[in-house]
Amino acid sequence: MYRFFLFCLLFFLLSHSIDSDAEVDASNHLELDLISLYNPLGLSLSAKGFYRKVYRYDKSEIWDGLYYQTGFQINVNPAFSRAGFHFEVMPIAVLQLRLQYDRLQFSGQHGSLLSFSSSEDLFGDNELENREGDEESGYADRRLFQLIFRAQFANTIIRNVTDFSFYKFQGAGPYYLEREHEILMAADDDVVFNKLFLLFKTDFDDVRGSRYFGPYHEHMKVNQSGLIQERVGLTWFQEYNARLGILIKPRWYLQLGSYLKDQNREGEAYLIFGVGGDVAGL
Repeated sequence: MYRFFLFCLLFFLLSHSIDSDAEVDASNHLELDLISLYNPLGLSLSAKGFYRKVYRYDKSEIWDGLYYQTGFQINVNPAFSRAGFHFEVMPIAVLQLRLQYDRLQFSGQHGSLLSFSSSEDLFGDNELENREGDEESGYADRRLFQLIFRAQFANTIIRNVTDFSFYKFQGAGPYYLEREHEILMAADDDVVFNKLFLLFKTDFDDVRGSRYFGPYHEHMKVNQSGLIQERVGLTWFQEYNARLGILIKPRWYLQLGSYLKDQNREGEAYLIFGVGGDVAGL
């Protein structure tokens, strides 16, 4: 896994060298976030690095600020580590396209790479506690194609994110608990995950920053296992034009909602809270 981390970093550095002389149009970013979850309980550290090149400016907003970027992403938590690289392009201002590959390395603890005989089996907190010690260490591959549509009218933003993911697991099977989305998947499975946001933007002032808040809806379907997860809730994102240690533009965000449909948690509440920012000096 460490070799794969190094490969992702090398990919980022090589991609940075492309068109690196265009300093006005190109930029490097490294984002760090600490994310906590309730129902299920979880804690993870996320790092995302990318090199972005703006290839078109235009008087029309629909064609202005078009870019492409290459980068890597790493997520570490007690159950598994995930590392990968991506290529993203904005061909028109309302659309972003992303191709991404990730390798997931499972620790063999906390329900990671836990096998199930049927997709109808329960995998809630009590079931995982009873299965402690049955986990395997191993890995899985994920290939992802992402579509993001975004439209803004004054201070109102509509944002829709659709992920088409393809997983391949290594282990006993035939079904596995995928802990990032907390759902059962077959050894070779594909997932459609759609997230729709309606956000309202307000600015503190030109110095302090901005906040985004509003309702959102998530719907995920796993093809081979046949499972569906659906959630609805409210999100709040707040960013500051300031510096906090090594971080610039520090931020915090909150998602609070309810499971409309889930194998174990239907009708229950959940919470996601994160803090982070961009690393200065890049």
